[in-house]
Amino acid sequence: MRASPPTLNTSIARAFYGDFRTLRPAQTAAIEPVLQGNDVLVLSRTGSGKTEAVVAPLVDRFLAQARSASGCTLLYVTPTRALANDLIRRLERPFEELGLIVGVRHGERDDLSRANKPDLVITTPESLDVLLMKRAEPLQDVQAVILDEVHLTYNTQRGFQLAVLLHRLEGWLGRSVQVCGLSASVARPPEIWRFLLPGREVSVIQDAEPRPIDCVIRPIASAADVRELLDVIGRPDTKVLIFARSRRECDGLAGELAGRTSFGDRVLVHHSSLHRDLRVETERRFAEYANAVCIATTTLELGIDIGDIDLVILYGSPPGWESFVQRIGRGNRRSNKSNVLGLAPPEHGPRFRNLLAFEGLLSQVRGARFYGSEAFHIYGAAVQQVLSMILERGGGFTPIADLVNRFEPWGYLDRPAIDAMLDELESRDFIRRHEFQHRVGASDELHRLRDLRMIWGNFPARSRAIRLMVRGRELGTVPASNLLRLRAGIVVRFAGRDWAVARVAPDHVDLEASGRGPGIPLTYAGRAPGIDVALLQEMLSLVENPPAELSMPASAAADFERGLERMAQAVGRTRIGLARDAGHYIYITFAGRIVNTVVGLWTEEFFEADDFVLQTRRPVDFSRLPTDTRVLAPLALSALDVPEDLTVFQSLLPRSLLERELLETWAKSPVFGEVLQRLASSEINRADSSLVAMLV
Repeated sequence: MRASPPTLNTSIARAFYGDFRTLRPAQTAAIEPVLQGNDVLVLSRTGSGKTEAVVAPLVDRFLAQARSASGCTLLYVTPTRALANDLIRRLERPFEELGLIVGVRHGERDDLSRANKPDLVITTPESLDVLLMKRAEPLQDVQAVILDEVHLTYNTQRGFQLAVLLHRLEGWLGRSVQVCGLSASVARPPEIWRFLLPGREVSVIQDAEPRPIDCVIRPIASAADVRELLDVIGRPDTKVLIFARSRRECDGLAGELAGRTSFGDRVLVHHSSLHRDLRVETERRFAEYANAVCIATTTLELGIDIGDIDLVILYGSPPGWESFVQRIGRGNRRSNKSNVLGLAPPEHGPRFRNLLAFEGLLSQVRGARFYGSEAFHIYGAAVQQVLSMILERGGGFTPIADLVNRFEPWGYLDRPAIDAMLDELESRDFIRRHEFQHRVGASDELHRLRDLRMIWGNFPARSRAIRLMVRGRELGTVPASNLLRLRAGIVVRFAGRDWAVARVAPDHVDLEASGRGPGIPLTYAGRAPGIDVALLQEMLSLVENPPAELSMPASAAADFERGLERMAQAVGRTRIGLARDAGHYIYITFAGRIVNTVVGLWTEEFFEADDFVLQTRRPVDFSRLPTDTRVLAPLALSALDVPEDLTVFQSLLPRSLLERELLETWAKSPVFGEVLQRLASSEINRADSSLVAMLV
């Protein structure tokens, strides 16, 4: 007979869960594997108590060590400082109740410097890198590591930095540590551990049933429609979170709504260009208000505590299912369903396309049809870690064999790959080789990188930024390219308000409050992501097999259904629509910009490509199209483009390794191969050019 599963100590359960009579499914399921010392990955919706699900049993397992150790027993790694600051507010009370200390260590706060060292320290990948480089003594007592929001680090530069840091930590300690990961949205859970901790087993805890989604999709004509909707929605106890696609859109929408709805001046703004103090103030005010609107970009997709949200509004469809799940998960945490309003504004493109994207997301999420990539081979962050390891020894000569051994779990980072990196770094004066020993040490550029505090970050390199100042207080930063059109007297819109430019300096702009709006929008770096290829395939499936029930008002549904019927006459899973226009061939493929570009390059003809169509001067024989992604890899490299915002360390890679890394998206995402096979086996149907106008 099987023994009863282990349970939490009563005092620990009370500290973390209070008077709750029952735990949530993921919290109950995580207790046994965590107490048994397994690596655990908890996948559960936002607001379902994932943090407590692993922290409570970890505290139970290591309580004795925590009370006797002089250093840190548990390490909690988050992707952002804001989330770290939010987590400490959440965990302080249960830890204090148990006589334990929780602290934070990042660039703005260092609780490890206190006399009473925290038993759990919350940090970021970059700060963990600093601590390991310094061989920080409090880390010697670490028994377990919690990795929050792991979907944000999977297959990224920062994620691989974190993976190597975990390996370095265990190497320094001379023992393994237990690792627990948390996320709301992962398509292929085993691949997470293959990326972070290759060769190790993980117990996956996943909610059996996702929360139902109550979503209404509405086309709108302008921001004025949003004002009317908020007036209808607004009640004394209503909180609304609106997600915009960009910082510029966030500022513009907030300016249109502030003081013009039943919410009055309780219209807040949250995005990455705002100064940290303003973002924290927005989070605090929004959490305290019972009646307010907050307009945000991706900065509030994470689990920062902003109180209970009654409604999530999506101003435009997110590019893919992961972002969609994160955003809708922020609302209605206390209820059994997510209340969502999806708005399709005209500035986001044709109405039919926008409505189809929303319906596609709902269909994909409800049907759990998620595409995920295999674990990528990352080279840029490997360069960063090589340099970090050299500095760990004070910049002195380090055996190359030791560097290679640190990457032993990742077989592709073998001696030839590391030697190629070292050759490139030596040619750029970042390292120097020992004259006769197989060792490398720091050179001038590496010391300079450390002095500039750029050695620890695997963030994209951004253009120069300027500060926006009001009476000596920094509001935020924007790209310096804005200087070209700013001069005294011009009114600009930032953080949802209008400001008059008082003075322009090379590194900052002085602003004053203005009532002479509307101000001109500021420009920001980067470009909006294209539609996820998997979502495009879901949208194409809906063209052939429309949902039994649409999520939009009857007036919009009737027009949308007519559009589906027209599109289905020419386009489907086995049909490519072809329209002729002024001597051009316009193929409706739903293949995505990358695949359409690859096909265009394969034709060796002049072409134009976007997410939905491929336009050429001569007909394309799709039946001859190669379906093996490896055959088309050289063309895919051109289609993917070298990003404008490579990290510093990606830019230090030999060209051959950079190309390998850039091709990982093409090689490891199975959806590309599936789309190629679909195109090669499809028939060509004549289509009216008006169908193209419904999509682009």
